[in-house]
Amino acid sequence: MRSALAAVGTGLLLAAGCGGDESDDGDADAFRAEANAVCANYGPKIAAVPPPLEDPEEWAAIAADKGDLLEAAVNELRTLEPPEGLDERYDEWLDLKGRSLTATRDLQVAGAAHDEELIGEALATIEEAEGEADPLAEDLGLSDCAASESQPSGR
Repeated sequence: MRSALAAVGTGLLLAAGCGGDESDDGDADAFRAEANAVCANYGPKIAAVPPPLEDPEEWAAIAADKGDLLEAAVNELRTLEPPEGLDERYDEWLDLKGRSLTATRDLQVAGAAHDEELIGEALATIEEAEGEADPLAEDLGLSDCAASESQPSGR
């Protein structure tokens, strides 16, 4: 399950280098560069948060730290305006990142409550959301936003 928490942050890292047909378009290239810059800024910070050990309180603290960084990154990414042709997929990707953020906040609450079942559920949601987000980020050409190492890690 630690891999799920690691995926939250790393998923931000891979989203700007690969691409579709829009790669020759200057607007698409500029958009990708902006999004990748955000991910390149926050991804290493998220990945640097140490993984939790066994104490649920550690899960709460780790999820809080990663969640704060992920929230800042997602908020910054939401301010970007993708060019036509990327907008629907980008919105879908942002929705997945938002789902991952919500689950990270759920993990924070579950850890503070020492609720092992909810910790597991939150980690599973993170893993699922990031698993869907990473290929979409790659498809969008957001290579710096698509890894999976900075998420909260599974146990």
